Amino acid sequence: MVHVLEPEGLELLTTGPIPPNPAELLGSVRMAELLQELKNSYDIVVLDTPPIIAVTDAMILAPQVSGVLLVLRAGTAVVEMAKEAKEQLERVNARILGAVLNGVKRKGGGDYHYYYYYYGND
Repeated sequence: MVHVLEPEGLELLTTGPIPPNPAELLGSVRMAELLQELKNSYDIVVLDTPPIIAVTDAMILAPQVSGVLLVLRAGTAVVEMAKEAKEQLERVNARILGAVLNGVKRKGGGDYHYYYYYYGND
C-alpha cells in the first residue's frame, strides 16, 4: 500500500511484515518487475536497506538500482567496516554515488564551517 505524505508529491511504500526469506524475495523476478514499475511511475525511488555488513538485502538490490549511497553514522561506523561495505558493493558492480556521514556533533557557537575532503578511490 502506498501512503501519500506531506509535502505533496512524496509517497511511501512500506514493506509490511518481514518474510521468512527476505533474500529470496528481493532477488525474485517479481521484485525486479516492481522496481521497473516504480521506475516508470516515479521521478526518484529511494530504497532504504539494513546495513550491508549485517544482512544481504543491499547486496541483492544494488545491481538492480541506478546508484547506491552509503550511509555511515559518526562515532559508530568503523573505518574497516566502511571499507568492507564499499568492497562488497564493488563486487556486485554497484554504482556507488557517494557516502553520507550522519550523526556528526557540531562544535562551537553559531558559526557554520564547511569543509571539503577528497578521499580518492582507495
